[in-house]
Amino acid sequence: MKAGFKSELMESEAPQKQKEKKKKFHSPTDFEHVEVKKLMDEDVEEASKVMRKCLFTVTDEEIGGIVEKGMSYGGFVDRILVAVALSWSVRFNSETWEFEEGEENAVFLEDDAILLAYEGRGIRELLIEKREEEGRERRLKYAVAITSPISPEEAKVGEVVQQRGNKTEKALLKRGYKFSKTRNGVVAYKEL
Repeated sequence: MKAGFKSELMESEAPQKQKEKKKKFHSPTDFEHVEVKKLMDEDVEEASKVMRKCLFTVTDEEIGGIVEKGMSYGGFVDRILVAVALSWSVRFNSETWEFEEGEENAVFLEDDAILLAYEGRGIRELLIEKREEEGRERRLKYAVAITSPISPEEAKVGEVVQQRGNKTEKALLKRGYKFSKTRNGVVAYKEL
């Protein structure tokens, strides 16, 4: 029996170890699939919990009243609700940037509630897109949101949003929304 040097043994084992290194480990989050679905009555309690975890002050009754309008969506991962996007129809005047009484012509996008562990995964963009689709299906002319109740002093709101806007504002900006300060705060809208 021929005795091999330790270096020879290590060299013969090296190709096998390199093959093992080529296998890529995938964490469970790599396989997560977000399903965006319309919220139903049976989702109200869970939607309220998600919103409260995201520091919204809401009741099940308030959420139920909005969900029954049939324009709100949720982001689900493994059938667990992780994001809530409420919306309803309103009357919006694009010339004055004001909300008015009368026939509804816009889908109003409430700020999204996304559990912190699921931020940064594109869920917000999916929820905005889905609500815009809902508005188009209902033949509404605009999608509109109040992104901040406080109007900035700067005249060029779009530039301010681009520089220091929150996640929702930046997502809306990427989707082509126009911004203006109004008596209601910063309003964003786009034609559908």
